[in-house]
Amino acid sequence: MQEAIQEFEERRAARLRQLIDLLSATLMAVATIATAWCGYQSASWGGEQTAHDGRASTAIVRAGEFNNLALQKQSLHISIFSQWINAVSNDNTRLADFIFARFPEPLKSAATVWRATDPLNNPAAPATPFDMPEYVLRERAEADRWEQVTIDEAAAAERASEYSDRYLVFTIIFASVLFFAGISGKFNSKLVDLIVLVLGALTLLIGLGIMLATPVV
Repeated sequence: MQEAIQEFEERRAARLRQLIDLLSATLMAVATIATAWCGYQSASWGGEQTAHDGRASTAIVRAGEFNNLALQKQSLHISIFSQWINAVSNDNTRLADFIFARFPEPLKSAATVWRATDPLNNPAAPATPFDMPEYVLRERAEADRWEQVTIDEAAAAERASEYSDRYLVFTIIFASVLFFAGISGKFNSKLVDLIVLVLGALTLLIGLGIMLATPVV
Protein backbone atom coordinates (compact mmCIF):
# COMPACT_ATOMS: atom_id res chain seq x y z
CA MET A 1 0.00 0.00 0.00
CA GLN A 2 2.79 2.37 0.91
CA GLU A 3 4.54 1.55 -2.33
CA ALA A 4 1.37 2.28 -4.32
CA ILE A 5 0.95 5.65 -2.65
CA GLN A 6 4.59 6.48 -3.25
CA GLU A 7 4.29 5.47 -6.91
CA PHE A 8 1.18 7.65 -7.27
CA GLU A 9 2.97 10.60 -5.71
CA GLU A 10 5.92 10.10 -8.03
CA ARG A 11 3.64 10.00 -11.09
CA ARG A 12 1.83 13.14 -9.93
CA ALA A 13 5.15 14.89 -9.32
CA ALA A 14 6.33 13.82 -12.78
CA ARG A 15 3.13 15.12 -14.41
CA LEU A 16 3.46 18.41 -12.50
CA ARG A 17 7.08 18.66 -13.60
CA GLN A 18 6.03 18.09 -17.22
CA LEU A 19 3.31 20.72 -16.85
CA ILE A 20 5.77 23.21 -15.39
CA ASP A 21 8.26 22.49 -18.17
CA LEU A 22 5.54 22.88 -20.81
CA LEU A 23 4.31 26.17 -19.37
CA SER A 24 7.86 27.41 -19.01
CA ALA A 25 8.66 26.54 -22.63
CA THR A 26 5.45 28.22 -23.81
CA LEU A 27 6.21 31.38 -21.87
CA MET A 28 9.75 31.47 -23.22
CA ALA A 29 8.57 30.96 -26.81
CA VAL A 30 5.92 33.69 -26.65
CA ALA A 31 8.23 36.09 -24.79
CA THR A 32 11.02 35.49 -27.32
CA ILE A 33 8.73 36.21 -30.26
CA ALA A 34 7.31 39.28 -28.51
CA THR A 35 10.81 40.55 -27.71
CA ALA A 36 11.88 40.18 -31.34
CA TRP A 37 8.71 41.96 -32.52
CA CYS A 38 9.23 44.82 -30.07
CA GLY A 39 12.85 45.19 -31.16
CA TYR A 40 11.71 45.39 -34.78
CA GLN A 41 9.00 47.94 -33.96
CA SER A 42 11.40 50.04 -31.87
CA ALA A 43 13.87 50.15 -34.75
CA SER A 44 11.11 50.90 -37.27
CA TRP A 45 9.72 53.76 -35.19
CA GLY A 46 13.27 55.04 -34.81
CA GLY A 47 13.47 55.11 -38.60
CA GLU A 48 10.16 56.97 -38.73
CA GLN A 49 11.51 59.51 -36.26
CA THR A 50 14.59 60.06 -38.42
CA ALA A 51 12.43 60.50 -41.52
CA HIS A 52 10.15 63.02 -39.82
CA ASP A 53 13.15 64.91 -38.42
CA GLY A 54 14.60 65.10 -41.92
CA ARG A 55 11.36 66.45 -43.37
CA ALA A 56 11.10 68.96 -40.51
CA SER A 57 14.63 70.19 -41.24
CA THR A 58 13.80 70.55 -44.93
CA ALA A 59 10.63 72.45 -44.07
CA ILE A 60 12.60 74.84 -41.84
CA VAL A 61 14.93 75.64 -44.73
CA ARG A 62 12.04 76.12 -47.15
CA ALA A 63 10.19 78.35 -44.71
CA GLY A 64 13.31 80.46 -44.30
CA GLU A 65 13.74 80.79 -48.06
CA PHE A 66 10.16 81.93 -48.61
CA ASN A 67 10.36 84.30 -45.64
CA ASN A 68 13.42 85.93 -47.21
CA LEU A 69 11.67 86.19 -50.56
CA ALA A 70 8.62 87.71 -48.89
CA LEU A 71 10.77 90.28 -47.09
CA GLN A 72 12.57 91.19 -50.30
CA LYS A 73 9.34 91.58 -52.23
CA GLN A 74 7.70 93.61 -49.48
CA SER A 75 10.76 95.88 -49.25
CA LEU A 76 10.48 96.50 -53.00
CA HIS A 77 6.76 97.23 -52.67
CA ILE A 78 7.40 99.64 -49.79
CA SER A 79 10.00 101.43 -51.88
CA ILE A 80 7.60 101.78 -54.83
CA PHE A 81 4.78 102.89 -52.55
CA SER A 82 7.05 105.51 -50.95
CA GLN A 83 7.84 106.93 -54.39
CA TRP A 84 4.12 107.15 -55.13
CA ILE A 85 3.50 108.92 -51.80
CA ASN A 86 6.24 111.43 -52.61
CA ALA A 87 4.72 112.10 -56.03
CA VAL A 88 1.28 112.60 -54.48
CA SER A 89 2.72 114.88 -51.77
CA ASN A 90 4.40 117.00 -54.45
CA ASP A 91 1.17 117.16 -56.45
CA ASN A 92 2.94 115.41 -59.32
CA THR A 93 -0.22 113.71 -60.57
CA ARG A 94 1.33 112.48 -63.80
CA LEU A 95 4.19 110.71 -61.98
CA ALA A 96 1.84 109.43 -59.28
CA ASP A 97 -0.51 107.92 -61.87
CA PHE A 98 2.44 106.46 -63.74
CA ILE A 99 3.79 104.77 -60.62
CA PHE A 100 0.37 103.61 -59.43
CA ALA A 101 -0.44 102.04 -62.80
CA ARG A 102 2.71 99.97 -62.47
CA PHE A 103 2.17 98.78 -58.91
CA PRO A 104 2.89 95.05 -58.80
CA GLU A 105 0.39 92.66 -57.31
CA PRO A 106 -0.78 92.34 -54.61
CA LEU A 107 0.21 95.93 -53.86
CA LYS A 108 -1.99 97.31 -56.63
CA SER A 109 -5.15 95.51 -55.48
CA ALA A 110 -4.53 96.45 -51.86
CA ALA A 111 -3.74 100.08 -52.74
CA THR A 112 -6.88 100.38 -54.86
CA VAL A 113 -9.07 99.22 -51.97
CA TRP A 114 -7.05 101.33 -49.54
CA ARG A 115 -7.60 104.49 -51.57
CA ALA A 116 -11.33 103.78 -51.55
CA THR A 117 -11.26 104.07 -47.74
CA ASP A 118 -10.25 107.75 -48.10
CA PRO A 119 -7.22 107.40 -45.78
CA LEU A 120 -6.44 111.15 -45.86
CA ASN A 121 -9.79 112.03 -44.31
CA ASN A 122 -10.88 108.81 -42.62
CA PRO A 123 -9.07 108.23 -39.30
CA ALA A 124 -10.43 104.69 -39.15
CA ALA A 125 -8.77 103.76 -42.44
CA PRO A 126 -5.66 101.53 -42.33
CA ALA A 127 -2.39 103.45 -42.30
CA THR A 128 -1.03 101.84 -45.47
CA PRO A 129 -2.20 99.34 -48.08
CA PHE A 130 0.16 96.85 -46.44
CA ASP A 131 -2.34 96.64 -43.58
CA MET A 132 -5.15 95.66 -45.93
CA PRO A 133 -6.36 92.05 -46.05
CA GLU A 134 -5.95 92.23 -49.83
CA TYR A 135 -2.19 92.49 -49.41
CA VAL A 136 -1.25 88.83 -49.34
CA LEU A 137 2.15 87.76 -50.58
CA ARG A 138 2.30 84.29 -52.08
CA GLU A 139 5.77 83.87 -50.61
CA ARG A 140 4.48 84.71 -47.14
CA ALA A 141 1.69 82.16 -47.52
CA GLU A 142 4.22 79.56 -48.65
CA ALA A 143 6.44 80.38 -45.66
CA ASP A 144 3.46 79.92 -43.34
CA ARG A 145 2.64 76.60 -45.01
CA TRP A 146 6.18 75.31 -44.59
CA GLU A 147 6.24 76.49 -40.98
CA GLN A 148 3.10 74.43 -40.37
CA VAL A 149 4.79 71.47 -42.05
CA THR A 150 7.70 71.94 -39.66
CA ILE A 151 5.36 71.88 -36.67
CA ASP A 152 3.51 68.81 -37.96
CA GLU A 153 6.68 66.87 -38.78
CA ALA A 154 8.28 67.76 -35.44
CA ALA A 155 5.17 66.50 -33.64
CA ALA A 156 5.21 63.30 -35.71
CA ALA A 157 8.91 62.80 -34.91
CA GLU A 158 8.15 63.21 -31.21
CA ARG A 159 5.36 60.64 -31.39
CA ALA A 160 7.61 58.22 -33.27
CA SER A 161 10.29 58.65 -30.62
CA GLU A 162 7.74 57.96 -27.89
CA TYR A 163 6.56 54.75 -29.59
CA SER A 164 10.15 53.64 -30.19
CA ASP A 165 10.97 54.11 -26.51
CA ARG A 166 7.76 52.33 -25.51
CA TYR A 167 8.62 49.26 -27.58
CA LEU A 168 12.09 49.32 -26.07
CA VAL A 169 10.51 49.15 -22.62
CA PHE A 170 8.43 46.19 -23.80
CA THR A 171 11.62 44.29 -24.62
CA ILE A 172 12.68 44.73 -20.99
CA ILE A 173 9.27 43.52 -19.79
CA PHE A 174 9.45 40.41 -21.96
CA ALA A 175 13.05 39.83 -20.88
CA SER A 176 11.73 39.60 -17.33
CA VAL A 177 9.24 36.98 -18.55
CA LEU A 178 12.15 35.00 -19.98
CA PHE A 179 13.83 35.29 -16.60
CA PHE A 180 10.79 33.98 -14.73
CA ALA A 181 10.34 31.14 -17.21
CA GLY A 182 14.01 30.30 -17.04
CA ILE A 183 14.22 29.98 -13.26
CA SER A 184 10.98 28.04 -12.92
CA GLY A 185 11.68 24.40 -12.20
CA LYS A 186 14.94 25.28 -10.50
CA PHE A 187 13.44 25.30 -7.03
CA ASN A 188 12.91 22.31 -4.77
CA SER A 189 9.36 23.49 -4.08
CA LYS A 190 6.80 22.95 -6.81
CA LEU A 191 4.69 25.67 -5.24
CA VAL A 192 7.49 28.20 -5.71
CA ASP A 193 7.92 27.01 -9.30
CA LEU A 194 4.22 27.58 -9.98
CA ILE A 195 4.29 31.00 -8.33
CA VAL A 196 7.23 32.03 -10.51
CA LEU A 197 5.40 30.79 -13.61
CA VAL A 198 2.25 32.67 -12.64
CA LEU A 199 4.28 35.86 -12.17
CA GLY A 200 5.83 35.34 -15.58
CA ALA A 201 2.45 34.67 -17.19
CA LEU A 202 0.88 37.75 -15.62
CA THR A 203 3.81 39.90 -16.73
CA LEU A 204 3.52 38.48 -20.24
CA LEU A 205 -0.24 39.09 -20.45
CA ILE A 206 0.05 42.66 -19.18
CA GLY A 207 2.92 43.38 -21.56
CA LEU A 208 1.06 41.89 -24.52
CA GLY A 209 -2.09 43.83 -23.65
CA ILE A 210 -0.28 47.16 -23.61
CA MET A 211 1.81 46.26 -26.66
CA LEU A 212 -1.24 45.39 -28.76
CA ALA A 213 -2.71 48.82 -27.95
CA THR A 214 0.44 50.55 -29.22
CA PRO A 215 0.52 51.64 -32.91
CA VAL A 216 2.74 49.72 -35.29
CA VAL A 217 4.68 50.90 -38.32
